[in-house]
Amino acid sequence: MTQPEKWQATHLADIFFKRWNNSWKKIDPQDLLDFLTAKIDQAITLEELKKILSSKKKLSIKMGIDPTGPDVHLGHVLPIMLLRQFQKAGHTINLIIGDFTAMIGDPSGRDTTRPALTGADVKRNMKTYLKQINSYLDIPKTKVHHNASWLSAYTFERILKDLQQLSLTEILQREDFRKRLDAGHGISMAELLYSYAQGIDSAHVKPDVEVGGRDQLLNFAHARTIMKVYKQAPEVALTTPVLEGTAGDGRKMSKSYNNYIPLNALPAEKFGKIMSIPDNLITPYFIAFADIKASEISALKAIIEADPLETKKQLGQFIVAMGTGSLDAGIRERNTFEATFSKKEFDNQKLMQYTAKQNETCLDVVQVLMSNISKSEIKRLFANQAVRIIEPHEQILTPSDAIPKNSILKIGKKHFFKIH
Repeated sequence: MTQPEKWQATHLADIFFKRWNNSWKKIDPQDLLDFLTAKIDQAITLEELKKILSSKKKLSIKMGIDPTGPDVHLGHVLPIMLLRQFQKAGHTINLIIGDFTAMIGDPSGRDTTRPALTGADVKRNMKTYLKQINSYLDIPKTKVHHNASWLSAYTFERILKDLQQLSLTEILQREDFRKRLDAGHGISMAELLYSYAQGIDSAHVKPDVEVGGRDQLLNFAHARTIMKVYKQAPEVALTTPVLEGTAGDGRKMSKSYNNYIPLNALPAEKFGKIMSIPDNLITPYFIAFADIKASEISALKAIIEADPLETKKQLGQFIVAMGTGSLDAGIRERNTFEATFSKKEFDNQKLMQYTAKQNETCLDVVQVLMSNISKSEIKRLFANQAVRIIEPHEQILTPSDAIPKNSILKIGKKHFFKIH
């Protein structure tokens, strides 16, 4: 592999895409640990992980997913990047589709009860989920389970026997539960049993390691307890950090905040959204998605600090290449982007003006366009990805995007909006 001291800003996408496709079947356990720890936020425990990796046995890795929605964005993919690394190294991946637990609703990180899903909701969401993540995890080589196949068969007698050995006090110590109780909000009995049901998943597939987002750490700790009740060796629990959204305002990537990059977005949209992120997100995005060792991060940071614009373009190329399986696709999107945005010259005679209200800081892009353009034309422009910010940063816009004041928009090939 290319060594950090030989890295150049203009080669990062090529380096990381080659790593993306390399086989790790003969990887040294210490090298694998170096790759994994770059992406790990918290672990129970790293010492246990080192021990099982050094045994060189084929490990069973688990990840559970409650299909609460049909769409997946890059923020959801962080734990899957860990799964992918284990899979590349020859370990067995057990992906648990929570068609049973999704009907309870994961309380993790919630200040109110999560709406429960129906069986029909779950089935509909499952159809798209696996298809969307197939570019990031080799699904044909993954063992996919549905936890309703065993949880629906549990008798009340079996559940009572297990619960007699578990502590309600421990469950109520969860920070999310304590906050809700302090605020006078309720906790359903089903939510109290959520981590128990997730722990039964672990007892059923007997994983050596479980991975998930940071909000799953308490569920994982409970799963370890339940595995001990079932007289099994407790799993190693690994969590990944929360990915900050593209706006760079500290909020997590989420559809609710309109700061996300959908997995099923067109390559041009992915590249454009990467180009819109602030420079301080280039490093965490590379660490989240590229195969990089913990020992290489300082070298990566130095390259990014020296040339943030070029490394951001390299990140955009790599993100597109991940989703398409082609580095050439990433290069094409870069070339198109540069050809479109590099020249910030515009015809002042065709410069349309929009004056925001005094208290407006971000504006609805459709509202701005409707001041001068018909609804049918706006629809056509968005369909052709022909609405773009060119100042103060470069970004392809969608109808749901907000735009800051003092922006300049390019509409189609020749028209421009200046936002005051």
